[in-house]
Amino acid sequence: MQHVAITGSNRGIGLEVVRQLASRPETEIYAMCRKPDVAAELRALSKDSNGRVHLIALEVTDDASIRAAAAAVGTKTDRIDLLINNAAINPPGKTQTLETITSAEMLHVLHVNTVAPLLVVQAFTELLKKGSLPKVVNLSSEMGSLDDRDYGGYYGYCTSKAALNMVTRGLAADLAGYGIVTISLDPGWVQTEMGGDGADLTPEDSVRGILRVVDSLTRKDNGTYLRWNGRTLAW
Repeated sequence: MQHVAITGSNRGIGLEVVRQLASRPETEIYAMCRKPDVAAELRALSKDSNGRVHLIALEVTDDASIRAAAAAVGTKTDRIDLLINNAAINPPGKTQTLETITSAEMLHVLHVNTVAPLLVVQAFTELLKKGSLPKVVNLSSEMGSLDDRDYGGYYGYCTSKAALNMVTRGLAADLAGYGIVTISLDPGWVQTEMGGDGADLTPEDSVRGILRVVDSLTRKDNGTYLRWNGRTLAW
């Protein structure tokens, strides 16, 4: 049985990850989001999962909530084999231009997209240490690549994802001794509320690719920056 914890599971990519993992009979999923009581699609998945999709409340900007979520998961399992940091925000582009960006906007995006994933891993480390071939997957973005940054705007989002990549590199070093593989993974430009209808990929195709990559990870992949199709991204 594989035990998987994922943040931001109530919509978009996170919800699709839960849906596809729930179709695997040997998988227990700990689906974390802010308000599971009103997450109708997630609740339906949980109801249809024969008890394999567990809903956990988590507000990623609240340190106490992160610790409580890890503790709640710990009452249901003694290990986590895969932790996916998916929860993220990308405010409207018009709020992230050189002319409009504010310190409050920058700090909020950094909190959700960079600081929270680090603290989630911190809270789940003991469970990950007991996992079978344990993995941490930080969902980053091509927009976090310094090499590809030849456009302006999106200061909060791009900065937060580049910083998340640095977090990944640090975690890869800190956790390697426990056999934990940590990567940054770009899900592609996906047709979600964040990505918009004009995006290249459906959530179904993106997540199929993500799970193929995750399933194939070995220790040699520790600290890498990969695309949903398995290709390597330049930092």
